[in-house]
Amino acid sequence: MTAIRMTLARFLVVFLLVASSALAGDFNQSAQNGFRYGPNLSWRLMGNTPFVWGQWLPQAEGSLRYTWLEPLDSLNYGDPLGMTPTYLKMKASLEVSPFYGGYTAGLGLRPLRTNPQVEVTFMYESYLYFNSNLEMVTSDVSGSGRIAETWNADYISDNVRQNDSVAWDYSQLFDFGASLEYFFKAGSLLGVEVHYVLSDITTDFDGKSYDYKRNMPIFSRDFLMDLQFYGRMAFNENFAGVFETNYLRTGYLRKGGSVEKESLGYWMVKAGPQLSWNEGMSSVTLQFGGWKRHKSRSYDGSISQQFLVQLEYEGYFSFPFSRNFAE
Repeated sequence: MTAIRMTLARFLVVFLLVASSALAGDFNQSAQNGFRYGPNLSWRLMGNTPFVWGQWLPQAEGSLRYTWLEPLDSLNYGDPLGMTPTYLKMKASLEVSPFYGGYTAGLGLRPLRTNPQVEVTFMYESYLYFNSNLEMVTSDVSGSGRIAETWNADYISDNVRQNDSVAWDYSQLFDFGASLEYFFKAGSLLGVEVHYVLSDITTDFDGKSYDYKRNMPIFSRDFLMDLQFYGRMAFNENFAGVFETNYLRTGYLRKGGSVEKESLGYWMVKAGPQLSWNEGMSSVTLQFGGWKRHKSRSYDGSISQQFLVQLEYEGYFSFPFSRNFAE
């Protein structure tokens, strides 16, 4: 029984995203491989780029993440997670990228010993833009310019830190999330997750700004919906196949008879192999995929610009009691 439990624990943490990114988040493919009850400290490097430069702005991020899992059952700190873990989760992280840096903090609760598992979360995010907050067109109805002309990598790279209008700005986000995950005996899982995010950015751009973590224009006070569907198919304790889909969409603002901000959004699909070792304490995930904006007039690039590749590494630090005390 102990051996089965340990094997299940090594797979179980392969979800957590985003990140991130959010994130509102994004599905963190390595999470449950390294988790134990009690403290968990990890570091993560992530980068993605389109196959053909154009509309998608390449992303890069490094983070340090701390997660405390307080068991709701009679378990010891250092015990691995079982098939249907129950816990109170306390999370915090430091994140940095070429465009922003900041921290997140929040709580999660997984109270039911059932399969599928239900979890509710709340996260607070705070970021500082590194002289990179740009004024973005958020509606083709009012104002000048078109969304398709500014929501692209060329516009951003030509103006960030090179234009007098860019600013050092501050943003904060309040993320309310819920997830439903079904676990299979062989270390595989399927999950769906939804986030409702309230965003507040200090900006002089008449409310028009940009969210670099989610790679899309956004108003200074806005809300976002983030829907995620993800999964992992374990081939053995070291190799697995992973996939994730995201749909992000912002709010809509009408003032008088004019539209000040359209509801913008896009789909993203990624899939690829994952290699983990050291009992799940280290992992590398390589994913290939594509993305598409939900309004065709918000995009003026080619199909080849909609394909991308993403590479992610995550490693967990060992604590003195990061092991099963029953051994």
